[in-house]
Amino acid sequence: MLKKMFFSPFGETRTPYSVVRIMIVIVVISYLLKHCKKEKRPWWKNSIVYQIYPRSFHDTNGDGTGDLKGITAKADYLYDLGVKTLWISPFFTSPMADSGYDISNFVDVDPIFGSLADLDELLKTMHSKDIKVVLDFVPNHSSDEHEWFQRSLRREEPFADYYVWADPKGFSDSGNPIPPNNWLSKFRGSAWEWREERGQFYYHQYHRKQPDLNYRNLRLQEEIKFWMDRGADGFRVDALKHLFEVEDLSLDEPVNEEAGVEDNLQYNYLKHPFTMNQPETFEVVRDWRKMMNTYSDKWFTLCRDLTPPLAPWARLLIVQVYNKDIQDVVKYYGSDTDPLADFPFNFRIIKKLHNRSDVTGTRLMKIIDEWFDNLPEGKWPNWVLGSHDHSRVASRLGADLVDALNMLTLLLPGTPVTYFGEEIGMQDTEISWEDTKDPQGRNFGPDHYRKHSRDPCRTPMQWDATANAGFSKGPSTWLPVNDNYKTLNVKAQSEARESHLKVYKTLARLRQESSFAKGKLAFPVVTDEVLAFIRYLEDEPTYLVVLNLSENDVVVDLHQHTNLELPPDASVITRSVSDKSEENSPGPKVSLSALMLVKGEGLVLQLTFAKEIE
Repeated sequence: MLKKMFFSPFGETRTPYSVVRIMIVIVVISYLLKHCKKEKRPWWKNSIVYQIYPRSFHDTNGDGTGDLKGITAKADYLYDLGVKTLWISPFFTSPMADSGYDISNFVDVDPIFGSLADLDELLKTMHSKDIKVVLDFVPNHSSDEHEWFQRSLRREEPFADYYVWADPKGFSDSGNPIPPNNWLSKFRGSAWEWREERGQFYYHQYHRKQPDLNYRNLRLQEEIKFWMDRGADGFRVDALKHLFEVEDLSLDEPVNEEAGVEDNLQYNYLKHPFTMNQPETFEVVRDWRKMMNTYSDKWFTLCRDLTPPLAPWARLLIVQVYNKDIQDVVKYYGSDTDPLADFPFNFRIIKKLHNRSDVTGTRLMKIIDEWFDNLPEGKWPNWVLGSHDHSRVASRLGADLVDALNMLTLLLPGTPVTYFGEEIGMQDTEISWEDTKDPQGRNFGPDHYRKHSRDPCRTPMQWDATANAGFSKGPSTWLPVNDNYKTLNVKAQSEARESHLKVYKTLARLRQESSFAKGKLAFPVVTDEVLAFIRYLEDEPTYLVVLNLSENDVVVDLHQHTNLELPPDASVITRSVSDKSEENSPGPKVSLSALMLVKGEGLVLQLTFAKEIE
C-alpha cells in the first residue's frame, strides 16, 4: 500500500490534481509518523481501568437488573470522571448460577443484559469518547448447559474430551461411585460431580454447574477473535491459574496444616499443588498474546507498519492470579523477549490489608516495595483497591481512608483499577439470607453465609436520592440498594462543594500531567502514621502526596527524617473531604514543618522544588 501511495503519483503527468494528491500523501504520512512517536507509550499506561459489574450499574428497561444500554447511557458520566478504560464483567449468555461466570455461549449477550447490537452501540459510543472497552474472558470453565458440555456428556466427537472427565476410584459398599481424588471446589465440597449418562465424574473448580474445560484439547482463540473483531480493546482473564490440572487424576492434594481450617470440605483445608499454576498455563497465555498482537488499533495500523517496534498498540491483556508468593504472580508478565500479559492484577493491598487497623504507612510501603522490587525489567505496575469479589474499601478499610487510598493508587506510577462506586465511597450493603444470590455464600448456609457471600459489594450503583437510587425505575432491584443511598450518591456529590467524587475527578486529571505520567518517584517520609511520596520531572511541576493513615489527627514535620530537601511551604491542590479546616483548603500555602492532617486524610500539594540531600 505504501509503495503505491509513494510511487504511483510520480509515474504520472504532474497535473495540479496529482500534485495535490502528493501533498495530501505527504501531510498524512507526516502526521502519522508524528502521532506514532507521540503515542509510543501504550494507551493503558495513561489510563484508569474502571470495572463495571453490569448487573448493578444502570437498568434502562425496569426489570431491576443493569444492562448494556445502561452503561452506554452513562458514557458522559464516565468521560467526565476521567476514565479512559472500562472493564466490563461478564454479560455473556448464562443460566446465572454464578452471576454470569457460568457461560453457555461465549459469543453472545445474555438477554437480561441486551443484545449484540446493544454491545456494538456501547463500543461505538465509548470509542467516540476515546474510552477503551475491555471485556471479561472466563476460559477456565463453561456452564453445564453449554452445547459443548451436553455433547461431551454424550461422548460426541470432537467434544468428548472438551472437559475434564475421570473414572471413579471405586464404589462404596452402597454402590455409589467414589471420586478419583480428594480435590475440593472453591465453592466448598468435592470438585467432582458424577454423571450417570457418561459413567464418569467431571471436574469443577467452582460451582457444580461450571465444568472445567480441558485445555489439553482446546484454546478458545476463536472466541477471543470474535469479540476483538467487534471492537473490544482487550480482555481481563478470570481464574487463569486454574486453567490446567496435573494429568494424573489419581493424586490427592495435601492437607494445609498452616491454614488451621477444620472444615474438611472448605477449599483452604487443602494445599493445591496439582490444580493451579501448572506449566502449561503459560503456554496458553503465550498463544493468546501472540494472537492478540496481530490486532492493533485501527487508527494506528499504518503507524504500526511504518514503525514495527511499536507493538504496544496491540490489545490489552490483563490476567487475574491470586497467589501469596509474588513470584508466582509476576511470572505472568513474561519478558520483553517472551511477553505474556500486559500485567497480572496486583491484589497485594486487598490481600494484606483486611481492616482499618492493618493500614499503616510502613505496611503500605512494604506492599509498594514488594511489587516494585519483583517487577520484571521494563514491565508496568498496577494497583487494585477493590473488586466484585471483595468488601468495598469504605467498609473494609474505613470510610475515612477513601480519598487517601484513591490518591495513592491514582498517583503512584502504574495503572490504577477502580471498582464502580469506589469514586463516591460506596459501602457494603447488609443482605439477608433470603435475598442472597451468591452461590459462594449460599453454599455455607444461613448461619455462615455472611462470611463468604460477595453480594454486599455488588449492590446497585447509587446515582441519586430517588427510588432505587436512580439505578432502576422498576418496582425492585436484583439485589437491595444500600439504605444510605439518599445521602451517598453521585448527584449529591456532584452538587456538593467538596466530595469523594470531586476529589477523584481532580486526581484523574492530575495523573495526566507529565509529572505523574512520566515522572520519578521518591518517598521522603514513611512512618506508621504517615506515608508521603513525591512525583517530579525536570521542567515540570513537583507534587507531594501526604497520607495520614492513622486513626488520630496528626501534625507532621516533613523536614524531619526526610531523604529530600523540601521547601518551607507548598500549595494545596486537593484534600480528603473529612478535612473542613480553612488552613488546608485548596489554594493557600501550608507549612511543611507543621502540616496538620485529620485522621485518614490525604493531601496533594504542589512544591516549588525537591532536591536529593547530598
